[in-house]
Amino acid sequence: MLKYIKYLSNHLLVLITITGFLMGGHWLWLGIGAMVPLLITGDFLLGDETKTPSYSHPFILNLILYSYLPVMIVTAFLFVWSMTPGDLLGYGALVVGATGYDVLAAKAGSTLFDYTGAALGMGLLLAIINTLVAHELTHRTWDKVDTFFGRWFFAMSGGVPFEVEHVYGHHTTLGQPYDASLSLRRDSYYAFFATAPLKQLVYAWKVESERLEKKGKSVLSPANHLIHSGARIAIVWGLVWFLGGWIAVGFYTLAFWVSKMLLESLGFMFHHGQVRDVNEPDGARHSWNSNKRLSSVVLCNVTRHSEHHEHPNRPFYELAVVKVGDAPLLKYGAITTAFTAFLPPLFFPLMGRQILKWDQEFATAKEQQIAAEQNAVSGVAVYIQSAQAAE
Repeated sequence: MLKYIKYLSNHLLVLITITGFLMGGHWLWLGIGAMVPLLITGDFLLGDETKTPSYSHPFILNLILYSYLPVMIVTAFLFVWSMTPGDLLGYGALVVGATGYDVLAAKAGSTLFDYTGAALGMGLLLAIINTLVAHELTHRTWDKVDTFFGRWFFAMSGGVPFEVEHVYGHHTTLGQPYDASLSLRRDSYYAFFATAPLKQLVYAWKVESERLEKKGKSVLSPANHLIHSGARIAIVWGLVWFLGGWIAVGFYTLAFWVSKMLLESLGFMFHHGQVRDVNEPDGARHSWNSNKRLSSVVLCNVTRHSEHHEHPNRPFYELAVVKVGDAPLLKYGAITTAFTAFLPPLFFPLMGRQILKWDQEFATAKEQQIAAEQNAVSGVAVYIQSAQAAE
């Protein structure tokens, strides 16, 4: 039964965060302050998955995924409640009556600094729960229930182009020059993030234009999935404004932004530095993977990234543990490595050594040539030193 229950573990992250929302003041930082060290420590202490379990009752896993939507709606409500004057919908009075703890007095002392902490925590939850569950469900394009849930998960986290660009773009353009998620060796995460979201939006619009043109419809027709995405996000923003006013909208938008940055740090990391000859099909070697137990559970096994690309419609619980030598494995967990992307002086040496090992163990002769050329012009010490040693 544990193999099912473990996928409920993200509810613990929600509980930590909403506890901070209810305690008010500097406690609004509890979510981000506790989750980051907890996730990194868990990657180190809980070890690797070694076996791929089979599931006789996959509907239980689907119900677990669905369960996160109402929970995140409640979390969003409490986020808004924590920064509104008065007692929105009388929720505080209910808590006081049930527990005796004066949450109204506690939240009255909160400042804009504290709201920032709440937004960071909310953004991390939106990234880990909403975008990762949505990623899983929107890949199930044949199932209307799954896509419905997936799209509303994305709406809550501000994800406009992802459901189109990722499914119909990135999965067909992996590692090619026009891949919107291409992450070159010279690119810091911030250089990548400065262009990737816009590239994704442009490519998604292109995909939708071509799809609608085949049906004889205008790109501005109501059938455009990107317009649907924008409308859903507008509904979320509208509800936040209606309940909490402009301060809540501003900090929820910050949470949107944090969620997007964290999602893109995963995409940046999963494909960073691996090169591909455009004349060759992509393979297992073109994605980084992790068998770390915590990262795998928290991220719905997207850590088994090579197999996800090979079988994009395979549900997360059927993705197999990666065997050493079959595909590139990260030295540290996916979550830990993604966090280091925000610190380029740490990320480049840590990732660079793994990438140079990838050149030797996985790259074809043509890819080794491309890699050497990228190393020489990267401007990154670990690659420059490798290029000089090769000379």
